[in-house]
Parts: sequence; C-alpha cells; structure tokens
Amino acid sequence: MKQTLTLILTIIALTCFGTTVKVTRVIDGDTFETETGEKVRLVGINAPEISDIFGEEAKQHLINLIDGKVINLEPDHISNDRDRYGRLLRYVIYNNSDINRQMLLDGFAFAYLKYHFDKETEYRQAQITAKTNNVGIWGSNQKAQTDTQFKNTDENDFSKTSTETYLVGAFIILLIGIGCYYYFKK
Repeated sequence: MKQTLTLILTIIALTCFGTTVKVTRVIDGDTFETETGEKVRLVGINAPEISDIFGEEAKQHLINLIDGKVINLEPDHISNDRDRYGRLLRYVIYNNSDINRQMLLDGFAFAYLKYHFDKETEYRQAQITAKTNNVGIWGSNQKAQTDTQFKNTDENDFSKTSTETYLVGAFIILLIGIGCYYYFKK
C-alpha cells in the first residue's frame, strides 16, 4: 500500500510540478529535443519557421538560451499535453526564468493565441512590449514585412476575431429567441 501511494504521489508531482531534463538539440525557435529523445514544443508561442524571415535568428536565440542546459519543463493546465505531431507542450524554466516568455520579450516569437493556455494575457503583453521596443522581428527595419507575413498571430487580429465571434453568437441567440417566440405563439 505504501509503495502504491508513493508511486501515485510521484506521478502527481511530476505531472503538476514539471520535470528536469537536459536540452540536446534545438530544432527551431519553438521546438527542441531532450537527452531522452523527447521533442518539446514551447507552449503559448510560435516562432518563425526556419525558411521564414527571422527563422534562423529565432533558432539561434533559443540555442543561446537553453542548448546544453538542464531546464525544468512545466505543463500547462488548459492546453493539451501534446500537439498533433506528438511533441510535449511545455513551459520551459531555466534559472527561474520563463524561456517561452523571454522569446516573446526578445522579439523572436509571437504569442500563439490560436489555442487557450494558462499564460495568454501575460504572453500577449510580452509581445506588445517587444513590438513597442522594436526588438527582434519587430525591429523598425523589418516591422512592415513582419506584420504582413505573420498577420494571423497579431494580438489585434485575436481581439477582432473574439469580437466577431461574440457578435455572431449574439445574432444566433436573437434568431433562436425570435423562432421560439413564433413557435410558442401558435
């Protein structure tokens, strides 16, 4: 009984509090591999692909932050445990610093607001700060090209989509209400 309880508590602790691993290879600006061969995707951010403008710079920046280092991986409590490619979705913590957020603040990633996650508001604000400070992909020389290329990840598009969703929902509710009125009026 004690062994079973210990095993359960260990699994809960690993799931809730994260695990410590060594980074062996950075694949791109938001994905890396651990010493166990596990591929990890930084949850809540989206870095340019290697073939995109700033893709190599984003990868190099993540290399500078975590390659060869022992890091802590923490799960998100809202998003899935893995993405559609089987990669772990995790927050990366190194020296008490949120590396996912750091990639945003340094301007080498976008807040990935397509899916919900624990730190949405914090990451959206980090992206706004990077844009305001003209760092990384938001540098004044590349800003127009970057805004056009990655328009779907901009925080203005996210709020516009949310507003449109609410308006459509309100319209549907209105139509249902009108339909119910005429149905029960008979």
